[in-house]
Amino acid sequence: MSFTTLGDYISSFYNENKQFLEANYPGISLGRLKLELKNFCRILDSQFDDIYISENKGVIEEFLKKVKQGIPLEYISNRSFFYRSSFYINENVLIPRSETEIMVEWTAEYIRKNKLDHIKIADIGTGSGAIALSLAGEIGEIDAEIIASDISEKALDVARANKFFHRYRYPKTVKLKFQQSDRMENIPGDLDIIITNPPYIKENADLSEVHGQVHSFEPHLALYLKDQDYDNWFKIFFDQAQKKLKNGGLFIMEGSELHLERLKDILGEYNFGELELIKDYTDRYRFLKGRKNG
Repeated sequence: MSFTTLGDYISSFYNENKQFLEANYPGISLGRLKLELKNFCRILDSQFDDIYISENKGVIEEFLKKVKQGIPLEYISNRSFFYRSSFYINENVLIPRSETEIMVEWTAEYIRKNKLDHIKIADIGTGSGAIALSLAGEIGEIDAEIIASDISEKALDVARANKFFHRYRYPKTVKLKFQQSDRMENIPGDLDIIITNPPYIKENADLSEVHGQVHSFEPHLALYLKDQDYDNWFKIFFDQAQKKLKNGGLFIMEGSELHLERLKDILGEYNFGELELIKDYTDRYRFLKGRKNG
């Protein structure tokens, strides 16, 4: 019988597979791997180095088997941290990225700065619901309705689960609803804010920019648009947005630095002004915002 502790075992695994891990899990560290294993096995920090591998071999080998397949750690543990909170996720939704937090911060500050109340917000392409729920918890006790939509019902199931898990993390004055919709087809009008992280990668032209792990495991419906349909897809979206927003309403979206300048020009064709590109943590343009004229 082996009496190797879990801490020693995972350290050995990390060192033996370091090249593979660094290639498939950018920024991976031994500490991160231990954390994800703790989450997967539901092990307390204080127990980690006292548990023997022989006592938990089955569940540990299941975790490491998935790691060797290159499955994102967030999908293995079904957890992803975003904007001060942990969210349930699965393969039907994108893994929330830290840079997207900038859009939540910027929008919450916009609401506070303009002293907005009695507002209606739409989160288009909500996925896990991380943006909508984070915003709900950040805007304070104002009267607000947030409509979180997605084309995928499976994604909306994940968002609904997160609403339940986070039900005490935002004030009762904020009402959160879900709606299945392709872009804004089924979204009511009279909106004050549209916030969105839509698919924005060209299926062929941009493929070399996409990490292999992302392409292999994250939902393509939420990632890619066909190259030949790209501009028209956004023209339809921007036209819907300007019809659903109030005059002076805010539109803010995440996008690719490869295409945001072009999308900024297109957005300007649909009755939007005060157009601006916003940078992410890596000093790259990542967001486009504008306000409906009128």
